[in-house]
Amino acid sequence: MRTTIRYSAVGFIAAIAAQSGAGIYVAQDPGIFSPFDNAQVDVIWGGSSAGYTGELQWVETAFESSPQTLWTNKNATPSQTFRVPRLFASGERVDFRYEIISGGIDAFSTNIVADWPQFVVDDSDPLNVIVGVEDIRYPSGDMDHNDAMFRVVFSQAVVPSPGSMALLGAGGLFMVRRRR
Repeated sequence: MRTTIRYSAVGFIAAIAAQSGAGIYVAQDPGIFSPFDNAQVDVIWGGSSAGYTGELQWVETAFESSPQTLWTNKNATPSQTFRVPRLFASGERVDFRYEIISGGIDAFSTNIVADWPQFVVDDSDPLNVIVGVEDIRYPSGDMDHNDAMFRVVFSQAVVPSPGSMALLGAGGLFMVRRRR
C-alpha cells in the first residue's frame, strides 16, 4: 500500500516534502511500472532541498552496470525534461539510481531492496508518478525525501503498424519507378 498524495501542478514539491512527516515509515517497493505497451517515458525534474550534491540516473534494467546520468540536483532546473531513449511494455519496471557525489558518498537504486527506504513514490496517477529521494541512508537521514524530486510521465508512443510501413515502402518504390 502506498501513500496517496493530492497535489496541484504548482505544489507537488511541497506535497512530497510534507508527506514524509507521517511518523511511521514502512519500506515499500518504490517500483515505477509502465501502465501500457509502447509507453514513452519523460522524466521531469521537480527540485531539491539537499546540502549534498547528487546525480539522478536512469537505470536500463538490462544494463544495470551503466546507468545514464540525467542531472545533478545542483544543475537541474525545474521542469527540465529527459526523454528515456526507449519504449516500455505494460507492467515493465522503470528504475532510477541516485548517487551522492559531493558531501558524502553513497548510491541508492529503486531496484535494490535495501535502498527502498530512500525513495517515496506516489503512483496514485499512474501516468504521472511523483518520486522523492532521501540522500542520507536510512535510518540516519531526516527522511524528508526532498533531496531530489522528479516526476515520471508516461504517454502512448505512436508506433507505425506493419501495414503502414508496407504502404510507405510501396509508395517509395512507386516514386522511384516513376522518376525513371
